[in-house]
Amino acid sequence: MIFRDVQLVNGGKHSNQKLEQNRYLMKYWDNVQDIFCTFLPNKIDFNGISKLNIYLGDYDGEDYLPPSTDGIASYRRSDFNYSEFCSLTETEKNLKTLFYIEDSISKVGKELKVPNETLDVLKNVANDVLSNNFEIYKIHKKTTKWNKSRSFRVVTKLHHKVGGIDVDISLLDKQGNALCTSKVESNQIWNSVWFNYFKGTWDGSAFVIENRVGQETFKLETTEFQVT
Repeated sequence: MIFRDVQLVNGGKHSNQKLEQNRYLMKYWDNVQDIFCTFLPNKIDFNGISKLNIYLGDYDGEDYLPPSTDGIASYRRSDFNYSEFCSLTETEKNLKTLFYIEDSISKVGKELKVPNETLDVLKNVANDVLSNNFEIYKIHKKTTKWNKSRSFRVVTKLHHKVGGIDVDISLLDKQGNALCTSKVESNQIWNSVWFNYFKGTWDGSAFVIENRVGQETFKLETTEFQVT
C-alpha cells in the first residue's frame, strides 16, 4: 500500500474535557499533519502502511500496533502532556507537533527495518513542513478549471495555516488577471473541504461546485465579466 496519511490522536477515554482539549489541539495538529501529507510523494512504501495513527496519552511506554487489512497502523507514545503543550509558544507548539510525527515515523520505520532511503525521504518531508513555516497555499485541482473557450479560469486556492484551512475562489481571465475573488471558507478542517469542494464543472457561463454527494455548494455566474 501507498503511505498517504498520518494523524495525531489525543488518546484516552471520551469525556467533555477531552472534547475541549481536542478543539484546541486540532488548530495545531490538523494543520501540521495536513501539510505533512501534502508534501508526501505520490508513491512511497512505508512497509505496507497506508496511514499511521499516533496516539498520545497516558500509556505505559511506547507501543507499535501493526495494520490490519486496511493498512492503518497505530503507534502509542507516553510523552505528551496537555498542560505543558498549552504553555508552549505558538512556534513551539508547531515544532512539538512536527516532532511527534517525525519521531514516531522514524521509530516505527527503524522497528520495521524500513530502508534508510525511505526514512530519508520522510525526513525531507518534515523539513519541507518546517521550511514553509507551517503554512502553505495550494491549488485545489478538483475545482480549478478553464471554461470551454479558455477565456475564463476558476481557481480554488487553499490556505493551510494554524487554526484551519481558508478557501478562496477566483475568476481569472486568460492573461491570469483576477476578475473577482471570494473567500468561501475560513478555518475549516480538511475533511470538510474535501467533502464540500469535491467536483467543479462549467455549465454554460456558470461554474458550479458540488460536494461529495452531488449537492451544489458554490456557483459563479460569469456573464457580467467582459474578456477581450
